[in-house]
Amino acid sequence: MRIKPFTVLAAIAALVLLTSCGLHSLFKEGGSEYTIVIARDAPASERYAATELRDWIKAVSGVELPVTDLDGGQAGKRLVVGYNSLVENYFPDTVKPEDRDDSFEVRSREGDIFFWGGSKRGTLYSVYSFLEEELGCRWYSSKVSVAPSLSSWSFRNISRREEPGILIRDNCVLDVRTNPAFSARLRNNFIRLPGERPGETLPGTAEGYWGVHSMGYLITPAEFYSSHPEYFSLRDGKRQSGYSQLCLSNPEVLDLCVERIKDVMRREPDYLIYSMEQADNFLFCECDECAALAEKYGGQSGIMLWFVNQVADAVKEEFPDKFIGTFAYQYTRHAPKDIVPRDNVVIRLCGIECCMLHDYDDCERNVDFLKDLQEWSAIAPHLYIWDYVTDFLEYCLPVANWKTMRTHIQDFRDNNAIGILEEGDYQTTSCELREMRSWLLSKLMWNPDADLDALIKDFTDGYYGAAGPFVREYLDLEDRILRRPGIHGICYITPSDEMYTDEFITEGLRIFASAKEAVASDSVLYDRVETAEMPLRFLQLEKDPVKALQEGADTIFRRVVEREGIDRMAEGSWGGTYMTAKEVIDKYDKMARDMAGSRMLPSTRAETSGPGVSYIKYEGDFMSTDEMLSGGKVVEEGVMETIFIDPDPEKDHFGHVFDTWFMAVEDGFHRFKIVSDDGSVLFIDGQKVIDSDGSHSARTEWALVNLEKGLHRLTLRFFEDCEEQRLEVSVIAPDGYHGPLPADRLFVPDN
Repeated sequence: MRIKPFTVLAAIAALVLLTSCGLHSLFKEGGSEYTIVIARDAPASERYAATELRDWIKAVSGVELPVTDLDGGQAGKRLVVGYNSLVENYFPDTVKPEDRDDSFEVRSREGDIFFWGGSKRGTLYSVYSFLEEELGCRWYSSKVSVAPSLSSWSFRNISRREEPGILIRDNCVLDVRTNPAFSARLRNNFIRLPGERPGETLPGTAEGYWGVHSMGYLITPAEFYSSHPEYFSLRDGKRQSGYSQLCLSNPEVLDLCVERIKDVMRREPDYLIYSMEQADNFLFCECDECAALAEKYGGQSGIMLWFVNQVADAVKEEFPDKFIGTFAYQYTRHAPKDIVPRDNVVIRLCGIECCMLHDYDDCERNVDFLKDLQEWSAIAPHLYIWDYVTDFLEYCLPVANWKTMRTHIQDFRDNNAIGILEEGDYQTTSCELREMRSWLLSKLMWNPDADLDALIKDFTDGYYGAAGPFVREYLDLEDRILRRPGIHGICYITPSDEMYTDEFITEGLRIFASAKEAVASDSVLYDRVETAEMPLRFLQLEKDPVKALQEGADTIFRRVVEREGIDRMAEGSWGGTYMTAKEVIDKYDKMARDMAGSRMLPSTRAETSGPGVSYIKYEGDFMSTDEMLSGGKVVEEGVMETIFIDPDPEKDHFGHVFDTWFMAVEDGFHRFKIVSDDGSVLFIDGQKVIDSDGSHSARTEWALVNLEKGLHRLTLRFFEDCEEQRLEVSVIAPDGYHGPLPADRLFVPDN
């Protein structure tokens, strides 16, 4: 049978009518019939949510929707922001959320869309969820946002509810902590939400934690030691006058801590939790009373909890909705015995000793922490985690913890953690792949069960464009090499760590070359890829400076530092690292000059007296190595295996002259590094190559010296003035050796 054309047209028309039934168009071809509606008395956070909804819909569509209140007499369809009478009318089965509830709903009814949650933040998060999931908006960093250009967008039915996996989410990186708008878009709730006016933030919109290591600042030796030395820890029979700990068994210390933390809570009421935490050292009190309490309650965590419980009891009546927080950190990390935290005490458990690269239940370095986590979870009504996700010795070094960030957060969630502080590069913007690390942490704290691979693909394609697949290839390389069996990584890693192989650097640079080629025509994307490559170039400069300088790695490093405004490279100067980017650039510039202006120092045929280093030790009060040689008293001479000084901090005013023949096993540039406190001067074959003389704290100096294969005379002068002392001498040699001066290349001079 032949179908008539009219019948076909009628069928098509019926199908179109059927499929379009219930279809609502938010905007189309530059127009919209929608109005954004809020309650007349809506809180400032919901007014901000309405503004964000308006602005981002405009960024996507070019259409600016009007914003009015419920009494505005608007015509057409509505986007209803906040829990109000319209929500109650259309969804009578709902219950008004608590103000601090971050969970939310986005639901449609008869073409209207309703956004609501807790009035502090939940409603705003519902708006961001809609903009992300429905319109495709992304906020990858405080500087990089994506608003797809759409000519139209339609929907039939929307019904979504979300709630956070972690109640208090603190993404502790500089880009988040200093940008409230970006922080809010990532659904972090540790800092306040922004207001509608520039620079304004909204009181009461954060779940903040006041202070850290606060005991050391509430009661200081500068204020009290002269009159009350008994307030401070007793160590080896002496009350400590420096930065130590408090004597927790002293009732006057308790009274002072209560008085001063109450004063803080009155002056700064915007926080939820207030720190009553130990100072950052191991100098806990050893007096008889403190020792007895520690013994009674199962260790130092027990006496600490005994003390903090009393503080919590003392503040509860005046501050019934606030909490006192204390550390389970280093010597207090283990759970106590025969004592439990009060209901208004938060335990902040810190895993600073943990391996970042492996799961807690699959790594010998993490077994003890997992036990502590589970034992604290069993007794603590409120457990808060301080987690570490980057390298604090060298912020920009590669850290392959992409997979374990998710599993660690899941472990925290499963052990009832109410909050997480994810500590990254909170001082700077030099962290490896910092934008992606920060974005992923926020997504995972909100939803610990999110698909990690999908998130990584979302970010890499959205942020790096055509280079995205190559960035993912690089992450796979990190996973394969940096997480290979037997390799571990705590949050203090150096470039000489065995995880960083030549293969990793070579393959990584090959991948980034392809990534840059893929976006060569787009200067913005090219710069982003080059910034991602910079940590690998830094690692190359540290491990193989000669090749790195020849390939222009220092130029890439400098360009990224200047473009990104990077000023800091490490949390502190421990381990002989440089803190500022300028210091690193100056170091590389000096290496380049050393290379350009150097000639190869010829080796010497010399008689030796066997392996080792000869030394002369001096004593005296001198301020330079010259003064040591001219006025110091020789107290000892001998031979040692390698260069070494007595690290005892109680011994001051001494010095050494070390003399040895150093064996260069291959021709080429050798990078010598000296970390000294106080002065040091290094001579190679009679030439002064490092001059770090004078009285000073730990200072790092480098020299690149071109040596012919064979023996070279190495003389090092060092002196210690006062307080801390330190001397470390290392070398990177052309044969690939990287580490302290090797004893098997040092020989005692025969003359």
